[in-house]
Amino acid sequence: MSTGTDRQLDRRVSVSGLCFPSLTAVESIEVVASLGVSAMSMSRYKLLDADLALVAEAGRRHGVRIVATTAALAFDLSSRASVRDGIAQACADVDRAAAVGARSVYGVLGPRPSADWSLAAAAFAEVAAEVVEYAGRRGVTVGIEPASSLYADVTFLHSFRDAIGIARAAGLVVCLDLFHVWIEGSLHDDIRQHADLIGHVQVADLVGGDRALPAQSVPGEGIIPLREMIGWLIEAGYDGVFDVELGGPRIEAAGQVEAASRAARWVDQTLASARPAARHGLRLVDSPEPPP
Repeated sequence: MSTGTDRQLDRRVSVSGLCFPSLTAVESIEVVASLGVSAMSMSRYKLLDADLALVAEAGRRHGVRIVATTAALAFDLSSRASVRDGIAQACADVDRAAAVGARSVYGVLGPRPSADWSLAAAAFAEVAAEVVEYAGRRGVTVGIEPASSLYADVTFLHSFRDAIGIARAAGLVVCLDLFHVWIEGSLHDDIRQHADLIGHVQVADLVGGDRALPAQSVPGEGIIPLREMIGWLIEAGYDGVFDVELGGPRIEAAGQVEAASRAARWVDQTLASARPAARHGLRLVDSPEPPP
C-alpha cells in the first residue's frame, strides 16, 4: 500500500473516518495521519464505544484535528417522549464532539414524518433549536446534511436550497455534501448568497453509469465538476475543510486507504491551484472568469 505523500497536505484537506468503517477511532486517526492529512471528521458510532480521552490524545499525538463528528439528529417526532429521547441523544453526541475537540456536529433529519414537507421542516427546526442552544454552550455548531432522494428512507432533506430555510429558522449550519447536491440548478447562486450557512463540505465523485449505492469514487476520477464547485466555495468565502467521504464498490476495489490517499492528494492539489483574485476572494487558476 502506498500513501503517495511524504509531506503535510493543506490544512483544509480532511478525511472522514467513514472512509474506514472497520477501524476504531484511534486507528482511523493513525491512518489519516499517515496520509499527511491533519484534519478529519469522525462518525458518532466510532465514539460510542471509545475512550474519548484516548481519542483526543491520539489526535494530539498524531497532529490530527477532529473538526466534526456525526450526530443523531433524525428525531422521531411522533410523540413528546420520543422527541425528548432524541434531544438527549443529540446532546450526548455534542458532548462527545466537545470531548474530542470537534467544534461541530452534523447529521441527517430522519424520514419524512408527514405528507406536508413544510410542516415537517418546521417541526424539525423547533426541536433542533434546543440542541443548537445546548451545543452553543459547549462551543459546538450543529449542521444538517442534505442527501439524495435515493436516501428518502433516512432523511427528508434533499437539497441545499431546502436546507437554507431550515438552517436559518433554527440557527443551524449546513453540511454540504457535493456528491449529493451537485445536480442542483441553483447551487452556484445559493453558495454565493448563503456561504455563511456552510459549516462543513464533503467531497466525493461519481463515475457515469455506476448505480450501486453509495456509488462514490475518488474525486477527480468521475463526472462531478468538483474543481469548479470548490472554486465557487472558496470564492464565496468558505474557509472550512473539504472532507473526503468515500464508500461503495469502487472504493472497496481500490482499497479504502489507497482511495483516501488519492482523494486527499487531489483535494490538496486543487486547493494549491487557488490564487488571490482582486475583487472575488480566491479563484481557481483554471476556472472561467465571471461575466462582467
